[in-house]
Amino acid sequence: MFSPYFYPPHLLFKETTMFTPDFYIDLLQTSKKMTTNQVYKDAVLNKACHAFIDAQSVFAKMLVKNTIDITAHSVDSYTKIFFPKEKTATA
Repeated sequence: MFSPYFYPPHLLFKETTMFTPDFYIDLLQTSKKMTTNQVYKDAVLNKACHAFIDAQSVFAKMLVKNTIDITAHSVDSYTKIFFPKEKTATA
């Protein structure tokens, strides 16, 4: 199972499942936040870093979603061209 020491609690109980792009984005961004908590002890600077990391998360998720949507549309278009449906005779 999962080690609670490796995965932060908000990733363990989130609706995002493993092996999805959102899971890995959240995992990386949480690691960045944990690092900034250790490096930047000033509360104002730490808050600014967390806001920047959150903005990066939103942007990365948007890019991944757009890429998946464009790829799905392209595959559907090619499938319609290479494997056209047979027309049925209408009465």
